[in-house]
Amino acid sequence: MPTSDWLSKKEQDLVDLAERWKSTLPDQAKQTAYGWAAADCASVTGKITVFLTARSAYEAVNSTENRIAKDGAKKEMMDAMRDFANSSIRYNKNMVDEDKSPLGIRPGDHTPTTHLPPTSQPDTVVDNTKNHFEHQVRALNRGRNDASKPADAYGVRYAWQVGGEKPATGADLPKTKFARKTTLVVTHTEADKAKTTYYATCYENGKGDTGPWSPIEEAVIG
Repeated sequence: MPTSDWLSKKEQDLVDLAERWKSTLPDQAKQTAYGWAAADCASVTGKITVFLTARSAYEAVNSTENRIAKDGAKKEMMDAMRDFANSSIRYNKNMVDEDKSPLGIRPGDHTPTTHLPPTSQPDTVVDNTKNHFEHQVRALNRGRNDASKPADAYGVRYAWQVGGEKPATGADLPKTKFARKTTLVVTHTEADKAKTTYYATCYENGKGDTGPWSPIEEAVIG
């Protein structure tokens, strides 16, 4: 798994950061202002709480069992924080640097990295689910013609636009979401029925660097 140097290797620093996340993510005013999904915030906060509880137990009783539990909870928490940062903080246009900094994301986040941007380009496939207001968007690995991620990808950046003119590239699509999985279900509303939606995907590394965008795929809502 690619590392992300904004998550400190020093456990006490990580605990301090986790405490700040734990106090920030459940804040409904911030969820509204930043466009954070309450369910995503609750999921990450839950993993943070599990880690902090496990670490307290390890600090109280330094046993092998407690250490294993703490380390497992830390890994799950760090994965969740990394995913949330990529999907909801790093490129969030509703947040300024002063909002991101307490959560560990540097202003501009231009720190050099040894993890190069992905070079692989996916193909995007969109299917209607049984609920016709949901589109199942898949990023297909061109090299293998399946849904596996290439070696240089940590996850997938999904982007879409409802209605309007077809953009020239996926980089021009206004709505985005990052996910570790190569399939994402995008839900639309009755108000968007019969509108054409444009989708594209690209691979992303652990630092949030993106590779080439797929060709844009079109689908009709409803």
